[in-house]
Amino acid sequence: MSLDHRLSPPDHPAPPPPPPPRQPAFNVPGIVLGLLALLALIHWIRVDWLDDTQAGWTLLNFSFLAGCYGSSDEICLLREPFASWASFVTHAFLHGDWMHFATNAVWLLAFGTPVARRLGVARFLIFCAVGAIAGAALFYVMNPDLIQPMIGASGVVSALMGGAARFALGSMGRGDVAYAPLLSIPRSLSDRTVLFFIIVFFVTNIALGSGAGLLLGEGAAVAWEAHVGGFLFGFLCFSAFDPRRQHAVDL
Repeated sequence: MSLDHRLSPPDHPAPPPPPPPRQPAFNVPGIVLGLLALLALIHWIRVDWLDDTQAGWTLLNFSFLAGCYGSSDEICLLREPFASWASFVTHAFLHGDWMHFATNAVWLLAFGTPVARRLGVARFLIFCAVGAIAGAALFYVMNPDLIQPMIGASGVVSALMGGAARFALGSMGRGDVAYAPLLSIPRSLSDRTVLFFIIVFFVTNIALGSGAGLLLGEGAAVAWEAHVGGFLFGFLCFSAFDPRRQHAVDL
């Protein structure tokens, strides 16, 4: 057998390797889908099943009323004893209308997915609860005398945005962002993608707070203080919840 014959290509070349398994287009954790379903169910029951008296009682006791802390206003005296502490969290389960719910649902799906995959169910739920508390707390600081219901999951969503800014936004397009390195606060602020996102977030909320939201119709009713409070908590405190925090990148 000649050398040329031994080096010649085979008559039947080997088939190409099989393509890698296809990844699902969406990999939403069950806890995120379950939370969205719960929020939708609560809103549906409140707007379609409760009569006016029941709906009023629900809003009075589960919304956050900043002015009721240290006030003897007649409305505040009608609240149940549990409302003063529970409403720091329960306000996040109520929404003004389906558009309000849908807006929060979209952002919860987008930012809750990477955070939930990174933290796991228990840490994720605690993180969301503290985000709601942080949003209500800043709303109270900014509006200590306001007796007007504050409702919605915007504080929770903003906390998820702040948390995602510490690991996901700066790693987009570099593999699974849920397991990206945790960025330190200085490193996050030096990343152009993260910094641009933060600037847009605060400019938008400053515009809402200054009254520019009137151009959007319902902008005057947006609790921008809760947004900022939730975001600051999520951004500044995410490492306390992150099981991968010991690998923070500070370059």
